[in-house]
Amino acid sequence: MLKFTRRAAIGGVMSVAVFAATQGCLTAQAHAEGVHDVLNGLIASYSEHAKEGMSNKSVSELFEKDGFRDYLDAYPVGGLADGFVWKPGMGATFSGPYSKLEIKAPFTDYIPLPEGPVLDPKKTYKIGFVFHGFNHPWLISLADTAAWEAARHPNVEIEVIDAEFDDNKMGQVIDTWVAKKYDGIVLWPSREAPMGPPVDRAIDAGIPVVSVDRRTSSEKISSEVLGNFYANGLQEGLYLKEVLKAGNIVLNRKDLGSTADSIRTGAFLEVIGNVDGFSIQGNYHTNSQRTLAFQSTADALQAFNDISVSFNTGGEEAMGALDAIREAKRLNSAPDGKKIIILANDDAKEVLKEIADGNIDMVSPYTPLIGDIGIRAVIKHIGAKEGLNEAPPKLIMTPNLPMITKTKMVIEGVETMTPDEWPYAYGPAVN
Repeated sequence: MLKFTRRAAIGGVMSVAVFAATQGCLTAQAHAEGVHDVLNGLIASYSEHAKEGMSNKSVSELFEKDGFRDYLDAYPVGGLADGFVWKPGMGATFSGPYSKLEIKAPFTDYIPLPEGPVLDPKKTYKIGFVFHGFNHPWLISLADTAAWEAARHPNVEIEVIDAEFDDNKMGQVIDTWVAKKYDGIVLWPSREAPMGPPVDRAIDAGIPVVSVDRRTSSEKISSEVLGNFYANGLQEGLYLKEVLKAGNIVLNRKDLGSTADSIRTGAFLEVIGNVDGFSIQGNYHTNSQRTLAFQSTADALQAFNDISVSFNTGGEEAMGALDAIREAKRLNSAPDGKKIIILANDDAKEVLKEIADGNIDMVSPYTPLIGDIGIRAVIKHIGAKEGLNEAPPKLIMTPNLPMITKTKMVIEGVETMTPDEWPYAYGPAVN
């Protein structure tokens, strides 16, 4: 198991432990001004209760074995840069440069830059964007938004490279850009630890580096654009507690050591850790791959006759799990003939269709449409280096987003949204 040292809170953003201490015993509703604050209050509350102990032995044993406490305590929770307040419907609409799909990006007004030349209009700025997965609907959407933002500025040249889930290749790409003296680098790291050294080398060479979505192990990184992983796992747990009090759970998780797995799964376990009726029956790492989630779910269905819940750390995992459950004709095979509850993250259009059809029960949105924030942040870092503007925060939190359910619900102060209310779904449309 990979373990990392706890990080101090930086840039005005707190760890969940510090956030909880500042909130005292207030309820989420008492201090909230919007869904972002409601969810942060719930994160703090459930984290503190989990630290006091978990009565559910099955949950607590897994929580301890995989060291979730270390990850969760290090993950920042707090407010948004410059007091930004997100409201449903915000953001620009455009055609994705790579996917060619229509995109409604939610955060184009966050850390904004006006269209046109940036910084010194007489200079051309070269920015590298390296990620994994042109063939993955979430990740190509991430690249779409990065390329869209760069194209808004005629003196910005962007090179986009797919490292194809090879950490060594991503490191080599970054080193190449360092040698070519690029002005800035933005990356989507699959795992934290391997990307620390190449990021440090770029920073040491004077090149600003911004990570989006997942973290690296670098303490020197210029900025991290971090999404609502904690709110994702939390809301999966909140929904499950609302609709079910007992049952066997199968976990389809991302790769061990990734931010998406450690925070989402850990937060989910925090919420259900004091509900004694739940039992973890299957625990699989499916590494964001639908085929692996299909196989793990098929294996679990063979091994266990009384599965009640399929927990999934991503949309691809959820669709693979649903496919396996359908193929086995087990959708309504939970105890007493009830439907297996399928919990998901990532608001792909195909996932939202399955929610509308009643097959997937909830999704906690985790939008890929944040590459534009990374590009704007690195441009501002370049400007700060040239004395043209102030640097953006080291930690740039994106807004917590409410869960999506087939019908409107209010769960512990969180008002859910329905699929037809959500304009930000990504990926190809489905019939």
